[in-house]
Amino acid sequence: MGKEKGKTILIVEDSPYLAESLVDMLNISGYTAIVAPTGREGVAMAIEQKPDLVLLDIRLPDIDGYEVYRRIRDDKWGAKANIIVLTASESTDVISKNIDLPADHVLFKPEWSVKDLLERIDQAVK
Repeated sequence: MGKEKGKTILIVEDSPYLAESLVDMLNISGYTAIVAPTGREGVAMAIEQKPDLVLLDIRLPDIDGYEVYRRIRDDKWGAKANIIVLTASESTDVISKNIDLPADHVLFKPEWSVKDLLERIDQAVK
């Protein structure tokens, strides 16, 4: 894991505990992790910093992850941005109706494992 040293991952997650855990996991694996605790901050950071990957929660305190996704995709850089959705509350059907992501770019909390998430991140940022 962590073969892609120097790659930046933006975590858009309002749970400080989960965000901190993800940062630690990514840093240990050789990635640089940055966090946006709200949807608006996530959009701004994504467009400004152009990370190699965005880990996006759907339930956020201001605008939801679907809107974050749309706003990122509306940007020239964001149209091709790597995005993986992490969600505890949405079904695959609901997600697929709202955003156009491959099924392997959606992980359900708490069912995903650290190993699975890192494998998907490694594949996405190749």
